[in-house]
Amino acid sequence: MVRRIFLMAMLLSIATPALATGPGFDCAKATRQIDEAICAWETVGSLDGRMADAFKVALAAQKSDAAIASVKANQKAWLAERDKRCGLNNVVPREGSEDGLGPKEFGQLMCLQAIYPQRIAQLMDVTASPLVPRAVRTVPVGPLQAAYPHDWQQAGYQALFSPDKSLMALGIEDSAGYIMQVWLYQPESGRLVAASPRTHKGAAEKPDDISELNSWSWGKDGRFYVRARRPKGEDSMFAAAMTGYSEVADPPSDVTQEFAAADAAGQTLRHNSEIPEHKRPPGFDDDSYDEQKGGAFTAWAQNKGHGSFDLLAARDGDKESRLITSGGWELRNFQFDPSGTRLFYNGEDGLVVTDPATGKTRRLKGTRGIAVEVRPITLSADGAVLVYWAVGSCTRDAADRIDPDTGDDVARRVCLAYLEPAGRMLAVVSETPSATAVSAPADRWVGEWAGSGEGTVTATIRRGTAKPDYLVIDLTTGVPGCSGAVTLYGKPNGSSVLGESYNPNDPSAPVCRVELSLDGKDVLKTEVAGPCTSYHGASCGFDGSMTRSK
Repeated sequence: MVRRIFLMAMLLSIATPALATGPGFDCAKATRQIDEAICAWETVGSLDGRMADAFKVALAAQKSDAAIASVKANQKAWLAERDKRCGLNNVVPREGSEDGLGPKEFGQLMCLQAIYPQRIAQLMDVTASPLVPRAVRTVPVGPLQAAYPHDWQQAGYQALFSPDKSLMALGIEDSAGYIMQVWLYQPESGRLVAASPRTHKGAAEKPDDISELNSWSWGKDGRFYVRARRPKGEDSMFAAAMTGYSEVADPPSDVTQEFAAADAAGQTLRHNSEIPEHKRPPGFDDDSYDEQKGGAFTAWAQNKGHGSFDLLAARDGDKESRLITSGGWELRNFQFDPSGTRLFYNGEDGLVVTDPATGKTRRLKGTRGIAVEVRPITLSADGAVLVYWAVGSCTRDAADRIDPDTGDDVARRVCLAYLEPAGRMLAVVSETPSATAVSAPADRWVGEWAGSGEGTVTATIRRGTAKPDYLVIDLTTGVPGCSGAVTLYGKPNGSSVLGESYNPNDPSAPVCRVELSLDGKDVLKTEVAGPCTSYHGASCGFDGSMTRSK
């Protein structure tokens, strides 16, 4: 598939209207200094309103009086902790302004802005457990930092997987949203190499300079091809592999045919009126953009004017479209799973995913921040790998405890989240496994496990890629009002293994230790052997007993 690799500069102008525009209480009735501060500081007031909305949704999701009481008690405890951590008992707000604050008031403001997204994410997890990636890889920043010493921290990105997902083309955007260079990333090794020359910068251009990189494609020969434009308008073609790139005068026929077909079809940014009306989904018009097909659904961003967008979807044959969410320009960067069951987009406090058929929405574990801090970039063809960018870290999560006094890294990171494919059952059928393989797994440890302990406990266990003798263990737990997840690493010793967490992006993070054991009946038992409270709430844990999932 040929892909155009330039974007409109207008996409860089991000508007992020919040669903809630003010506090979750009546400011006219505010009497406490704390509440007056929340009302006076607009950003905090908006966060408070969004938290109140999340709290109401969490309450509505509970099925018993006990569960409702638990959520209410947890919220009351958090409010008390908020006031204590941020020193709000002595806050002195400046009416109607966040400017000119003294050091103390500014610190209080920053504290609130740091902890509210954490609470919103926790309440979302009470409503629906987060989608936990099986693994997360971070594209190394060293080569990019060396290549773009002044631009790398805030660079934009585009990406395209090779058909077998062994390589990923990574386009580096300049400030105007145009690709200035393409690199190849090999997830298995973590290597990153240049796949094209860099576009020329400056007034004086030489005939051999590259003025534009306009299209790319993977060839059947396994190499990556980039079409470049010279200053006088002539085209050149570059082919790349992990050994480097070179200009090619005679590219393979499949590549030239794909580029020619793309040119003939006019696959540039086109006006939506070019789509025949009888082929448009219901509600799709000339103010609709970036339509994506997934399974039986089509999704698109609907421009409502003044930087405001709706994200809509419609099933084939529907007479009306379905509203997924509302927001700003950031919604034009959504990614639709080819299966049509998972629609990824920016939920202001991190990436969220919605099933357009059911409307069920949950967070993507590990993402955090506002719209300019995290953005989906692309999905692999099977929906198993989501690429996104995040600020500072690919694994820091809004639901985890955040130290408001710690400064954040402002550099963008490109992240690969490995997910269970939405069409996993179909993928298993297509592999046609033998009856022996189904009834007797070759590896007693590897697989999906589910059971209970302090709540529902699940585990996904696989062998390490670089170290097959080690296990990678994704543990999740959840009860009404509490949920958590952790990835552990450990080498089995007979029928047991001590799994330990490790965050390469934050080596100082607390180490969670869990002892896992298998009995003669293939029952997997977990027992916490070290401090894991930072990975889950106080009301649940990773202790439990599980059996292999069907």
